[in-house]
Amino acid sequence: MTVAVLWHDGDITHGTNATDVLHQLCGGWNPNTIPELRSVLAKRALCNELINTLDDDEFLQLLDAKGVLTYQVIQ
Repeated sequence: MTVAVLWHDGDITHGTNATDVLHQLCGGWNPNTIPELRSVLAKRALCNELINTLDDDEFLQLLDAKGVLTYQVIQ
């Protein structure tokens, strides 16, 4: 299984699972840890109250539903 996050600028981030994708996004312009990154993305999606109740896969699905990114699971 592979997952992909498609960004509005056309960039794509691939990983083996949701946690791998989030890990790849850490650093650079983004926060250095997954919990910090999740917090920033949740604020952008106006769903900050939910970040502690969802696993990484559910979290990326929520961001997809909120229009922050497009999340796809590729079998």
